[in-house]
Amino acid sequence: MTSIIGYADMLRSAELDEEDAFMASNFIFSEGKRLEALSLKLMDLVVLDKNEFELTRGYARRVLGHVIAVVTPMLEQHGLTLETSIEQYQILYEKDLLLTLITNLIDNARKASESGKTIELTGRKQEGRYRITVTDHGIGIPEEELNRITEAFFMVDKSRSRAQHGAGLGLAIGNKIAQLHGSELHFESKVGEGTSVWFDLPMPKDKRGKEASHEEVDPQG
Repeated sequence: MTSIIGYADMLRSAELDEEDAFMASNFIFSEGKRLEALSLKLMDLVVLDKNEFELTRGYARRVLGHVIAVVTPMLEQHGLTLETSIEQYQILYEKDLLLTLITNLIDNARKASESGKTIELTGRKQEGRYRITVTDHGIGIPEEELNRITEAFFMVDKSRSRAQHGAGLGLAIGNKIAQLHGSELHFESKVGEGTSVWFDLPMPKDKRGKEASHEEVDPQG
C-alpha cells in the first residue's frame, strides 16, 4: 500500500511526461497484483500459522532494487534520502513476504525520521548468510521497549503511531517473516540518535553442499 499511495500521489500532484506517467501507473498495477497475492500469504502466515513457504533463489541487488523503486517516492515526499550499499550474492527468499518486510522496515524508519535525514539500506554476506540492515537517524527507541517491539499491537509511541495509521502489527508480522527465513529481527537503538534493525537470509549452497565462496554475478545485470 505504501508504494501504491506514493505513486498515485505522484500521478495526481505532479506534471509527468508520458513515460514517467506510464511508469507510475505500471507500478500501481504491479504492486496492486502483488498486494492481492500477499494478502493470501499473510493469511496463511498469521491466521493459519503456516511456516512452510517455498524459498526461491534470486540476486540480492535485483530483489533490493525492487524495494528501492517502491519506497523512493514515499521518502522523497518526506524529504528523506535512501543510501544503499548492497553486495551482490544469491539469496533464498519468499518474494512477496520479503519485499513486504523490508518495505515495512524502511517505512518505520521514515516515520521515525525528520525531513533532511538519511536512511541506510545495506546487504552484506556474513558468516554464511546474507544480512539485511535498515538504519535511521531518527528519534530512537527507549532501551526498556526494545524487547517488546515485535509483540502484536505494541506501540512505542502510541500517539505518533496512530497519527500515522499504525496498528502495532507491522513488526510482529515482520518477525514472523524473518523466522520463515531462519532468522529474527534484531534491534539496536539510542534515543535521539536512531535505530538499526537487521535480519539474515539463507544463501544457496553449491553442488557439493558447501557455501559458495565467491561473489555471484547476475547474468541479467
